[in-house]
Amino acid sequence: MDISLRTGEGRFNYRVAGLLIDKSRLLIMTDEQSQHYFIPGGRVLINELSEDAIIREIREELNIEVKVNRMLWVSEEFFHEDYYNEQFHEICFYYLLDLVDKKLMSKGNKFLIEEGKHSNTFMWVEIENISELDLRPDFVKNNISKLPREIKHMVSKH
Repeated sequence: MDISLRTGEGRFNYRVAGLLIDKSRLLIMTDEQSQHYFIPGGRVLINELSEDAIIREIREELNIEVKVNRMLWVSEEFFHEDYYNEQFHEICFYYLLDLVDKKLMSKGNKFLIEEGKHSNTFMWVEIENISELDLRPDFVKNNISKLPREIKHMVSKH
């Protein structure tokens, strides 16, 4: 069961996200409900380690194997999701990931993957061009050029 709790005041999520970087490009994604881009990942399951969760989520979304390099950020994110018309409070662990194999690279710079009833669009973007996109949360694009060596606590409000 995903760690996601709906209340009368909004929804709480415990999420993980994984940064995949190839040379000078970052893999980002969007879906049919979103007007912005975000980092691949998903919700943590009850009794699941966050590192195991990001490996599972990337396997489910992209059908590839990754290794966790290190945690970059722990974030508290507060935002309104228009599609659900809900206020969200999200705790997210952002990991730097290493590709175990390069089969993802054969999909091209932009590709669509169906996941159940949903479709996700993934694309590789040059890190130097990230600032031109609506990538959320903002701290990712503001810090992607210089990843922290130690875990940083971030707060994001939209």
